[in-house]
Amino acid sequence: MRPTSLLLLLALLAASGCGGGHEDAGAGATGDGVGRVLLVGLDGAAPELVDRLIAEEQLPHLAAIARAGASGRLRSIAPLYSPRIWNTIATGKLPERHGILGFAYTNGRGGQSLYLSHHRKAHALWNIVSRAGKKVGVVNLWNTYPPARVNGVMVSDHLLARAVSGRRAITGAADVPNGPLTYPAEWEARIAALLEDDTPLTDIANPLADDPELPAHLSVLGERLPDAFAEDAKLARIALEIEAAIRPDLLMVLLPGVDRVSHMLWGSLVEDQSLYPEAIRFDAGERRAGRRALETYYRYADALVGLLVERYDDDDLVVVLSDHGFEAGL
Repeated sequence: MRPTSLLLLLALLAASGCGGGHEDAGAGATGDGVGRVLLVGLDGAAPELVDRLIAEEQLPHLAAIARAGASGRLRSIAPLYSPRIWNTIATGKLPERHGILGFAYTNGRGGQSLYLSHHRKAHALWNIVSRAGKKVGVVNLWNTYPPARVNGVMVSDHLLARAVSGRRAITGAADVPNGPLTYPAEWEARIAALLEDDTPLTDIANPLADDPELPAHLSVLGERLPDAFAEDAKLARIALEIEAAIRPDLLMVLLPGVDRVSHMLWGSLVEDQSLYPEAIRFDAGERRAGRRALETYYRYADALVGLLVERYDDDDLVVVLSDHGFEAGL
């Protein structure tokens, strides 16, 4: 199955009615009526499924954001490789201008090397805001390793890959340097303590664990798909820690779980199974379980968005967006 083109979820608001507010809210990032900015990326969130689940009242936080502000679809840019699209979002420039064309490039030895932060040819939003003297928090945005020196805290996209499981961000990337995963470097120890905290952030149980009806091939690039649930929670917990510690003018966090789950379970929806190779088609029980797990994961992502939005106020700007959706047969 392949992620479909031309699909992007966007929800914008001045956060009235959606956050819990913060009693110490002061002058905002941009001044004159617009406060701080929160950007939450839900990698691979499909607009058609989001729209249906909102209509069924299953995504209350995204629904509240859409009601208070605006929502719609944007045109993505093919080929739909997450690094090139998220760097376009971060820089406002097309891939040919920002320089991140995919996951990896052909190096001088004829092999493949991962794109790293120094391959980005354009200033990202966190660079611009930092240079303006505003505080930033960045968590898990693509190609943030090695982390940049920012006015705030940056947690690179390699942190969970190395700190949680010891794997590389992409299998076989042996030439990736082994330097600090955060800026400032001392935040790495602070985050290590957070990663040990398994206290549930929501009341939603992991829909990918212990369901005998789910298909057995639940892995992406060798990663166990049930781990996506815990890793999204860890990233949200890190973002909440940064928000509480430095109250950044700009906070950006990318949650990859929806994309990872969709790569394996999108075929459990109502699409024609003949669009899929026979080896990964779903039987009736797997389709029921896969649809149940996928829809529950969207509710989980919605709940994490709700936690992140809680400390934002009427003058703040919240953006929740995706880089692409999913559809079989393209």
